[in-house]
Amino acid sequence: MSGFKTVSGVSVPSLDGIHECYEVRHAEYPARRHNSFVVNISAEHLRPILQAFCEQLDEPCFFILEMGTNASVESELRQNPTDPLHKDVFYRDGYTRAELLSLLDTYGELLLNDGMSQFGFASHVTHDEIYVGKYKIVNIFSADELRYKQFLSNFHIPQEDCVKTVWSNFSRETPGECRLVTVNGMTIYDMADALKTDGLYFAECREEP
Repeated sequence: MSGFKTVSGVSVPSLDGIHECYEVRHAEYPARRHNSFVVNISAEHLRPILQAFCEQLDEPCFFILEMGTNASVESELRQNPTDPLHKDVFYRDGYTRAELLSLLDTYGELLLNDGMSQFGFASHVTHDEIYVGKYKIVNIFSADELRYKQFLSNFHIPQEDCVKTVWSNFSRETPGECRLVTVNGMTIYDMADALKTDGLYFAECREEP
């Protein structure tokens, strides 16, 4: 039986073969080498890893929030059932490390448990980023591969050639499910409205991949 845990806003048909580990993928850009770490992190370890990541980011930093487009807008964008769904992307620039940690303290339970949103923390200077995507699969982006190999090693997360994520256990008959959650009377949409008074701004509406 897997010891891997999912968050309350996520249901998966099976956790067979799912465990904490990461793989590194490389991409070459004109200005620099880019490394993408794909990481399985059990639910109880998400917050400490996010906190540790934010503590070592170079300032100034920024926050990314992505969530499903409002239903009334979505109905206008999707003319046919086969058309893609959409998500709204928000940013808040110029955070200090302390402010990111405060954001996690205030909204961490909601961010980590909500199944309908994705979010990330990053540096404007190095562009190092941690991104928590669908089904809480984590990506770390950085030009410094060794730094984040050591970072994940500190949390006893091993490297593997190929990570098996929960997506591998989905089928038409046994899909995963992501749900909107409420924490202390607040949904992710309420959180976004609250953060707009602190500089969170709408950037764009994107098609879901």
